[in-house]
Amino acid sequence: MKKAIYLLFLMLYLSSCIDQKQNSNNNNTALENQNNEAILFTGTILNAPSQKFMLVNKAGESIPIQLDENGSFTETITTGSSHYIFYNSRHRLDFYFVQGEEYHLKTDMKSFKKSVNLTGTDLDASNYLMTKGVQFRKIRGSNADLYALNENEFKAKVSDINKSYNNYLESFLGIPHEFIAEERRELEYLRLLMLTKYQTLHRNSTKQPDFKVSENFLSELEKVDYLDEKAYKTGGSYDNLVAEHFKLKSQDFIKNSGGNVYFDKLKFYGAIPNEYIKNRLLGPIGLQDIAKVENKKEYYDAFVLVSSSSKNNEKVNEKFVFLGQLERGQPSPEFTNYLNHKGEPTSLSDFKGKYVYIDVWATWCAPCKAEIPSLKKVEKQYHGKNIEFVSISVDVEKKHDTWKKMVVSEQLTGLQLIADKNWDSDFIKGYRIRGIPRFILIDPDGNIVDADAPRPSNPQLISLFDELKI
Repeated sequence: MKKAIYLLFLMLYLSSCIDQKQNSNNNNTALENQNNEAILFTGTILNAPSQKFMLVNKAGESIPIQLDENGSFTETITTGSSHYIFYNSRHRLDFYFVQGEEYHLKTDMKSFKKSVNLTGTDLDASNYLMTKGVQFRKIRGSNADLYALNENEFKAKVSDINKSYNNYLESFLGIPHEFIAEERRELEYLRLLMLTKYQTLHRNSTKQPDFKVSENFLSELEKVDYLDEKAYKTGGSYDNLVAEHFKLKSQDFIKNSGGNVYFDKLKFYGAIPNEYIKNRLLGPIGLQDIAKVENKKEYYDAFVLVSSSSKNNEKVNEKFVFLGQLERGQPSPEFTNYLNHKGEPTSLSDFKGKYVYIDVWATWCAPCKAEIPSLKKVEKQYHGKNIEFVSISVDVEKKHDTWKKMVVSEQLTGLQLIADKNWDSDFIKGYRIRGIPRFILIDPDGNIVDADAPRPSNPQLISLFDELKI
């Protein structure tokens, strides 16, 4: 009896060992299969100001990339073959990684794109993506010349450009078939986008503000589905095509409606039947237009009625609260001890008792420099009156000598200052300045008159000065 029990336990034990071994083998096989399907992405990035990068695929899935102290990284990617975008706040590279393969990137941030060296297998798609921007610009030529063509010439030229783009794509013989199909769709959307933008850009190129395309010019665009959420989520020219389409349609709607431009725009975009596309287009509109309307509370209430995105609503609410702090009569953000052209400290409080018209600019900013003649003219007109003209440069430290030379060479008038920490200066951040030129008007008590005042070239500036009896 004891012998029988012993044999029974022995059999159970052996059976358990076999099951455990089989399970272990199955787990190892699964892990091996997973590793075989993964993409190994390694690299070294020299002189990176930040150790944080991102890698995102066409489906919008993001992978954070963290550099070590030597600028190196290793990342195992399990999201499959895809067009990947590798980027930080200032730079971007486009790759196509194939499932199960290994890739190594080496580059120097001092000459980011010029120093890029990507090694690995199946590189043709990546080489196409990394070179197509430069190549396409050569093929396309000058935008001004292209969009100045008449309708027939433009359509023929765009057709030729599209063929050349496709020929360049097909010159990379090792590109995967699925990528070829995706990119051909992208190039077709790009062709249609060029047609859609023709009216606007032809007006700019030919200085004909009333130009309208002929009735049948955009007839082939009537067949486009502008509510394809899947295509929209993949990004690229389809996104821009959809945005341009609805922008043109909204302009017609607003023109025929005859109401308030900003509220009519909300009505139009709020009626887009695809919730995802509607909200993606509404977000930037809300953030931009709430700064332009007089009754910001009414606008915010109207926005949340048409937006079904809590993220959009939160961002527009944040902007609404912030703008309340910059409304007329609110105390202005301060600047203290900004150095003037002579190296002397100057603070906003030095101008108490006078209006202050502030120009935020930089030496590299072409639109800023375009305002200089008008600014000089206005300064001369109001010389000796109760207003100070102050220009604040946001040039970085290594450009300070360039700034000093330009003040002299351009014979800039008014008080010329340099912000203490360029874009990170408290005054610049206090006004949330993200684009220049930016003009600000402050009253004699240091309170805001207009946080986004008219430019010197805009006649409304003199009207504002007259209203204030400056």
